[in-house]
Amino acid sequence: MTTLDSIPITTAVGKLTAIDPAYMKLPIRDGFNWDEVFAQVGEGQWYLVVFRSRHSSNADEVQLTEFDDRAREAALTAPGYIHYFAGTPSADGDCLSFCLWESAAHAKSAARLDAHVAATTLVNYYAYYQLERWNLSKSYQREGVNVMFERLL
Repeated sequence: MTTLDSIPITTAVGKLTAIDPAYMKLPIRDGFNWDEVFAQVGEGQWYLVVFRSRHSSNADEVQLTEFDDRAREAALTAPGYIHYFAGTPSADGDCLSFCLWESAAHAKSAARLDAHVAATTLVNYYAYYQLERWNLSKSYQREGVNVMFERLL
C-alpha cells in the first residue's frame, strides 16, 4: 500500500537492518530500525512471522543453510511475499529470522510449499525454536507516524 508521499514497502524494507548486535535476543520491535523504514511507506497492515531458535550442538549447519535457502527461494515467488531477513547465529547459537507478508493467508499458503515443509523436518537440529506471529501496522496520528506490533497467539 502506498500514498503519494511514500515508496513501495518492498523497496523500503530493503533498508531494514538490525540496530543491536543482540537483536536475536530482543523483542522484535526493539532489534531493528522499523520506525525509520516504515516512515517511508504509506499506511497499511502486514503480517510478520518471526522464527527464533538455537542451533543444537549436533546441527548440520550446511544442511540447515541449504534447506533455509531453498525455503527462502520458494517464498520469493510466493504471492504476498514482501521481505525475508536471515539471521546469523550468535556465539551461543541463538538465531532470529523473519518473513514479512501482505497477509496471514499469504504466509500460511507459503508455509505449505514443498521447500518450506522440507525445512520443517530438521527440528532435531534445534535445541529450541519458537514461532512468533505479529500483525504489523502503520498509521498516521496527531503525534506523527505510529508503527504498531500486535502479537498474535
